[in-house]
Amino acid sequence: MTSTPADGSKTSAGHSHPAIGAGMAFMVGGMVFAPMMDVVAKYLAATLPTIEVAFGRFVAQMVVVLIVAVALGRLRELVPPRLGHHFARGAFLAMSSILFFTGLKVMPITDALAIAFVEPMILTALSVPLFGEKVGWRRWTACGVGFLGSLIIVRPSFQIFGWAALFPLGSACSFALYHVMTRVLAGFGTMIGAQFVTGLSGTLFIGVVLAITSTLGIANQVAIVPGAFELMLLLGMGVLSFVSHGFILMAFERAPVTVLAPFGYLEIVVGSIAGYLIFHDVPAWTTWIGIALIVGSGLYIVHRERVRKAP
Repeated sequence: MTSTPADGSKTSAGHSHPAIGAGMAFMVGGMVFAPMMDVVAKYLAATLPTIEVAFGRFVAQMVVVLIVAVALGRLRELVPPRLGHHFARGAFLAMSSILFFTGLKVMPITDALAIAFVEPMILTALSVPLFGEKVGWRRWTACGVGFLGSLIIVRPSFQIFGWAALFPLGSACSFALYHVMTRVLAGFGTMIGAQFVTGLSGTLFIGVVLAITSTLGIANQVAIVPGAFELMLLLGMGVLSFVSHGFILMAFERAPVTVLAPFGYLEIVVGSIAGYLIFHDVPAWTTWIGIALIVGSGLYIVHRERVRKAP
């Protein structure tokens, strides 16, 4: 429940104005912490297999959530309703992480993030067959422009990095399915339960994949015993994941999606700055054109959603 301001005014979506301000602040916080996890993943991928990095990220998230649940006395919330659906949701996020980290190993953070941000366009397309939503020509056009932006980034990246340039695109597809499951599970379980089962599901799913790649001796994907510093960074990824997802969830509890969605593109800005400062990555001019098309398309889709849902 959100508090009502003293004058009783509320937005048309039923959210109070102070709550919306808090929601925007939480969203900004989430978008600042989220790319920090990508920075740590890219750093770890230089010495560890990318699948193992993804595995460690989910193990750490599960452990962090368990510690928080014990500290707050909320162990009963660890098993949410529709447990099977939550496991499927976690598996989609796990696959998204594997693909994204694999691309991130060789690509600049800005390029990988920009390509992955076609996810709202994919989600818009999926909403037609899965939820029976009507998507007009304006939003279809915006989706097309967004995909064009991703191709502008992918094409030179493919020439430089090979097939790894396509992994962020696959990550976006899997992440869209994760959001589909999130929508299906709305109202079933708390943040504690959702994050714990996501961590558990990702741990089991990626653990099986890592066991297979290690047994088969697939190049660059054989498990390595991490050192103390690497273990510390993996735990840090779990903390960053818990904090960023927690901030985002608290944001959406306080403000409408159409208000918060544009703030999601702040992740590209923060990721670009971090990539430049830490890895000295300087995106090509074609990357910025692609980013402009993707961000513009995403913002227009948000605008059309606002218009469509207006009374």
